Amino acid sequence: MKPLTRKEGPGREYFRLDVTKLASGADLRLGLHVVTGAKPGPTLGILTTVHGDETMALIAVRDLLNSLDVATLSGRVAAIPVANPLAVSVFNRQTPEQHGKTDLHEVFPGNQDGNLTQRMASVITANLLDHVDALIDIHCGGLGGRLQSRTDLDASAPSDVYEASLRLCRAFNTSFLHANNLTGTAARYCNGRGIPTANPEIGGVYLGPQAEAAYVAEAVAGLQSIMASLGMIATNPRPEKKQLLFGVKSRFEVNPSVGGFLQSNFSTPPDLGRRIEKGTKLGEVIDLYSLEVIEELLATVTGYLFFSRYSGVVDAGTKAFALAEEATSTWL
Repeated sequence: MKPLTRKEGPGREYFRLDVTKLASGADLRLGLHVVTGAKPGPTLGILTTVHGDETMALIAVRDLLNSLDVATLSGRVAAIPVANPLAVSVFNRQTPEQHGKTDLHEVFPGNQDGNLTQRMASVITANLLDHVDALIDIHCGGLGGRLQSRTDLDASAPSDVYEASLRLCRAFNTSFLHANNLTGTAARYCNGRGIPTANPEIGGVYLGPQAEAAYVAEAVAGLQSIMASLGMIATNPRPEKKQLLFGVKSRFEVNPSVGGFLQSNFSTPPDLGRRIEKGTKLGEVIDLYSLEVIEELLATVTGYLFFSRYSGVVDAGTKAFALAEEATSTWL
C-alpha cells in the first residue's frame, strides 16, 4: 500500500520508498516525510533536489516540517526532500548513469522499466504526485555559483489550472513570476491531472552563512504563505507585492560563447531584481591562459535581472545572466 493511501491519525511519519538495487549492491530508496494534521484539508506535496546540486531548498523543507503543529494543521504535507539521491551524492545536476535521459526534471511521469532517472520519477509519481492537491517543486542556483529569484508556472497549463498555479506562485511572493515551458517536469504531469503547481527558483549554494540563512528563511516564509492560502495553517498569506510576470518570449539570457574565467559585475543577492539598461556590461570572460579579456557580456534588452552568476570558471553556453524584458512583461 502506498503511504499516502493510508488513513493515519495526526502526527509525523517517515517512509523509505524502494526504487531498485544498484550495481554496487546498495538499495536505491527515496525518503518521504508526511505530516498529518488533526483537521481535514488538502495534501500539499513538496519536492526538492530534483537537480542534485540544488541542495539549499531541502534545509528550508526541514525547517518547515519542524515548524508544523499537527494539532492546528489542516490536511497534510508530504515531502520528498531528496528527489535524486544519486545526483545529490556527487553534487551534480543530473543522474550519473550510463545512458538515456538523466535530467529528472525532464522525465516525469517516469517509467518503472526505464533507466535509473525514469525509475525514480516513476516512484515519485506513484507515491507523491498522484496523491496531492497542490505541488511545490523547489529549485535554486546550483554548481557553478548561479543565483536565482523567481517562481515558475507552466505556460501551457489549462486556463483554470494556470490561474490556480498563478495564485500559488503569487502567494510564495518572489518578485518575478515566469510562465515557462515545463515539458517533462513534475509540474507538467500534475497540471495534466488538474493539480496546480508552483516551481520556485530561489537562492543558491555555498553562498555564505548570511545570504544562505536569508534565502532559507525566505523559502520557508513562501511555503508557509502557500499553506495559509490553502487554508492549511491559521495565519494570513504574505501580502501580495508588486510582481513581474513574464513569458518565455520575454526571457533573454546572456551566456558566454567561449570558455574562461567569468568576471561577474552582478554577483550578490541584492543584484537580483535590478533594472538593467540594454548595453550594460554584465561581465567579461578572461582567457585562463593568455589572461586577456576575450568576451564582454552585454545586456541585449532593457529589463530586470532574475538570475546571475558569481565570478568563476565557465564554458561556452554556461548559464550566466538572464533578463525579463521590461517592454513585454506585465506588472501584477
